[in-house]
Amino acid sequence: MKRMYVAGVEEKAGKTVVILGLAQVLRSRGFCVAYRKPVGLARTYRYGRPADPDGEAWAQALGVKEGEELIGVLSGEAPRAWRPPFDAWERIKAVSEVAADFLFLEGREWLGRGLLSGLCDPALARKFSAPILLVAKYRGEPTVDAILAAARIIGNEARLLGVILNEVSPEAELSEVQAFAAPFLEEKGIPVLGILPFERRLQAVRIHEVLEAMGAEVVVEGDLRTEVDRILVGAMGAETALQHLRRIPGQLVVITAGDRTDIQAAAISFPRVRAVILSGGIRPERAIAALAAEQRKTLAVAPQDTFTVAETADRLLGQTLSTDPERLAFLARITAENVDLDRMLELLG
Repeated sequence: MKRMYVAGVEEKAGKTVVILGLAQVLRSRGFCVAYRKPVGLARTYRYGRPADPDGEAWAQALGVKEGEELIGVLSGEAPRAWRPPFDAWERIKAVSEVAADFLFLEGREWLGRGLLSGLCDPALARKFSAPILLVAKYRGEPTVDAILAAARIIGNEARLLGVILNEVSPEAELSEVQAFAAPFLEEKGIPVLGILPFERRLQAVRIHEVLEAMGAEVVVEGDLRTEVDRILVGAMGAETALQHLRRIPGQLVVITAGDRTDIQAAAISFPRVRAVILSGGIRPERAIAALAAEQRKTLAVAPQDTFTVAETADRLLGQTLSTDPERLAFLARITAENVDLDRMLELLG
């Protein structure tokens, strides 16, 4: 069985999307693919206990049988207090004993996470004898610096397989990457195994996922399975809000205070707004609820303040694993077109 440890150069680098794309392509070639996450992050609750939603989503994406554990250990939210369980490695090893042609091991939030506890990506990769594939969201020179820094962190502790540059703008950044960034990294001994273009479609999240993440109450139910790819916080006047709505492309969720009926009405009436979330636990006026029902738009109330609601929603964009067959096929296609899988397999050995 071939193992690959996929680590993010920074937070939200796109590890999950990269793994899922590679898994789809390998499966199309007839390989049996498995996924494990040695150390997850307790981001939500399931059945009354902390959980990492990635495990649940991956089980659905790969058709994993019910009851099969994909995540070995969950870390907490308080870094000064968290200590790994005494049997952490035994639990990690136990969930990783799986029969497959390829085993993808997803790293922690970013490469350096876990240096304090001893459960960082290089240490885990070394335990599994799995080479590390870095994923970096391309943002110019700082990204190249971050990749070089990541290579130094890995050092001799694990083998660096290469890097995939993610979310590269085809219009503004692709020529720069091809002419300068990729050749420079290759010269430094870091193979560039893929250059994935930025695709707004892969950032989308379903409305019901946004509402579940913040525990919002649905007042008027539209199509909760509709995908949205932009978040707008309505903290200005109604006319200014409309100007922003016209400028921002894509399908939108508008988050605004529960007492801003002017913004609520403007947002509900705008064609590309799919949902309006009211913060502060303030329920909408009857006229607003009636307008939402008439327009068949989702209207919900979240207990948190506007900033917290917006931060929660924004964090989901590009981070939620979609198992929609059409999106999976699209992801497989752009992965096959933009990742040198043959070279990657050759380097894996």
